[in-house]
This record gives sequence, C-alpha cells and structure tokens, in this order.
Amino acid sequence: MLSITPKRLVLAAEVAGELVGVAKTHFHAYPDGDAPGGHYLGGVMVKPSSRRQGVASALTSARLGWIWSRAGHAYYFANEHNIASIRLHEAFGFHALGNFSAIHGVVADDGQSDLVLFMASP
Repeated sequence: MLSITPKRLVLAAEVAGELVGVAKTHFHAYPDGDAPGGHYLGGVMVKPSSRRQGVASALTSARLGWIWSRAGHAYYFANEHNIASIRLHEAFGFHALGNFSAIHGVVADDGQSDLVLFMASP
C-alpha cells in the first residue's frame, strides 16, 4: 500500500494480508540552522514479530528510490542511542553530518540526548 503527495511518501508493508510495517518521508523546504532543507526519511515502524526479516530494509529502499528520483541527497536523523536504526541506514550509505540538540522541531529524550543527522546520495 502506498500514499504519495508531491513532497511526501507513506508506505505500508503487508505480509499475507497483515500490516507489518509503515514508513514515511518528510520534505523540509528550508534549512533549520545547520540542518539542511530537503527530503528526509521519517520513521519506520515494524511489528515486533516481523523484525529482522527485511521489512525495514525494503521500506527504506523504496523510500530512497522515491527521494532519489526527486533529489540528489536524502537525509535522516536518529537518537544517538538508536543503534539498530543507525546500522540499518549506514547499510544504505548514510554518513553522519553532525550531532544536534534539535532538528526541524524534533528533540531526543526531552533534550537529554543528541540527534545525529545523516546524509546519503544515490
């Protein structure tokens, strides 16, 4: 299942008719301090019983394909402690640009942790 607007993509993953994951993108038209404007991968959520089965990778691959048909860079940020998410995105070529206390209005752990901003190119 998929929902597309000119600047946003929302995907849902199904296995045997059961919803097992969802993922989205965001478009920020303007920079936020040192965080650039552009297309960002948003959250990817996978049902616990369906994790480690390639669902998040498939959703990430599809979102990146959509972004890269529109832009030369994709951005993503995560709580510095979210190692599983960081490793997933590193496999797609994302590299860290820096640590931030907030990015486009998002903070981690009520400001107790940093967000790490990543970028990838096709």
